[in-house]
Amino acid sequence: MTCLKRLFSVNNHKNGEKKALRKYFLEKRSKITDRSSKDYKIWARLINNPYIINADCILTYVSYNNEADTLALIDYLLSHGKPVYVPKCFENGKMDFYRIRSVNDLAVGKYGIKEPVGCEKPVITENTVCIVPALSFTAEGYRLGYGGGYYDRFLAENKQLFAIGICYDELISDTLPCSEYDINTDIVVTEERTVCNLAKG
Repeated sequence: MTCLKRLFSVNNHKNGEKKALRKYFLEKRSKITDRSSKDYKIWARLINNPYIINADCILTYVSYNNEADTLALIDYLLSHGKPVYVPKCFENGKMDFYRIRSVNDLAVGKYGIKEPVGCEKPVITENTVCIVPALSFTAEGYRLGYGGGYYDRFLAENKQLFAIGICYDELISDTLPCSEYDINTDIVVTEERTVCNLAKG
């Protein structure tokens, strides 16, 4: 554990160090028990969050490979008439969101992840909420992603939206490698807490 904490504290990290962290958190996430109960608690926190309630539209990932579940949230939002948009990734490293009106508007795409089949993009405003995945978050909203950089680029281009990171509480880290160009989320939601970040970059 001492070596791991030292690894977390390195800001001028090498690619191999981030790779090691990703492997560590993937393994740790795969061993999480009582997942359905934790997913329910995260869902309950999200649907009662005022930013979600007042959002003009919601951008959210489609959960995959032991990620905190978003399918129940998507069903809930759609049943309550909230516009929902999910991501599609392209070969040039770009990611866009497209509207779905039911889970039937999803098809398996890049990396085996379900993606939207429609073509209607959102109009992103300050009342748009984006739910962001990660292998780990800090309480300040910095994240360790999967290495593709899709969300980093998207958030950098759409700083006006409100970003919510979600993950299981045991995957929250004290620190993570980050650069001055990383954009943190506004809040982080776990099954145990909602952490508000008052110093978003």
